[in-house]
Amino acid sequence: MLPLEGITVIDLTSVVAGPLATQIMAQQGARIWKVEPFEGDRARLLGAVATPGFSSAHVALNADKQSIALDLTRDEGREVLRRLIPQADILIHNFRPGVMERLELGSAALQDLRPELVTVRISGFGQNGPMADARAYDPIVQAESGMVSWGEDGPTLMPQWICDKNAGLYAAQAATAALVARGRTGKGAQVDVSMLEAAIAYGWIDLHGDLAFPESESRMPDIASVYRPWQTADGWIVVVMLSQAEFEGWAGAIDAPDLLADPRYADMTKRFLNWNDLRAFSAPRIAALSTSEAVARLVDAGVPCGVVNRSAALPDHPQVVHDDFVVLTDHPQAGAVRRTRPVARFDGKRSGLDDHAPRVGEHSRSVLAAAGFEPEEIEAALATGAARAPQEIH
Repeated sequence: MLPLEGITVIDLTSVVAGPLATQIMAQQGARIWKVEPFEGDRARLLGAVATPGFSSAHVALNADKQSIALDLTRDEGREVLRRLIPQADILIHNFRPGVMERLELGSAALQDLRPELVTVRISGFGQNGPMADARAYDPIVQAESGMVSWGEDGPTLMPQWICDKNAGLYAAQAATAALVARGRTGKGAQVDVSMLEAAIAYGWIDLHGDLAFPESESRMPDIASVYRPWQTADGWIVVVMLSQAEFEGWAGAIDAPDLLADPRYADMTKRFLNWNDLRAFSAPRIAALSTSEAVARLVDAGVPCGVVNRSAALPDHPQVVHDDFVVLTDHPQAGAVRRTRPVARFDGKRSGLDDHAPRVGEHSRSVLAAAGFEPEEIEAALATGAARAPQEIH
């Protein structure tokens, strides 16, 4: 049995942060009712697109969820949602502050409908304050949170939706923590996650380490420089040498025993301060080796290292293959789809890949039936335009 089996989640989120949070919950056994507008979650357009409505982001984030299409701009659509809420344990949304209140589904209304409900609100910059109403997309939050690399040409953003994904991870953990608390108190909770705060907290460990001790002159090393990949004769590798034993292994692997007598590299702190000199000396020696030879030497010397892979190499990565982590599945609309299996294993087992990423409203009828709607009520909701389902699902 998976830990969230028996838990129902109403997912009003879109794009990345919220859908990632509910994806994790789905993989851990929760039933996810993904409420979409008739045009669908914007994530359906995000990334590579195999066929209209099925992007790489959508098939990664929304598999194993049940899609119900509702028009929440209409009273009839909101009334349908109100009838779903008493059946749910968690409701999660990433609307900007004030939107749920305008839908007449603010905190008080939700509590009246389901006192035990855990509500999770993901926002860009929090529920109040000078930026609360600002539109937040991942690159904007990266910039505002200082999650950038600085080079000679200025700042560079990370080439992924890292702030969205990070906020989703915080939200999933906080939502399930609130469920644990509800088990003790019997009361619901309101959980707020700010993408800006999540990003700053994430970077506080290392990226913003200089801020930890305001009265100290000690500073963080330039991690971007220290961990910069090394070019080999036919590729790139990453090397980490923190301990003295690892540095001694490095010196041996590149046939440079004289490094061990150089006072600039006597310990880790000094090595980091003089890293550019160490790199200038060492880089030509690594560049003279093939990737396989460099890795073999470093592994033999006890120096942690790894090959820098492009995306195309991942399905054939030996550890990934051993774990059967990336699998090829057949999607009824998108065709062949590569997916990753759930990351967390419980008692040594993963949950299965139970269902594909759905069409907009693919499960509208079944969700309404599960929420207690009578057949004639389901047809009425569809007829009035409160809800929508693909025609072939009749």
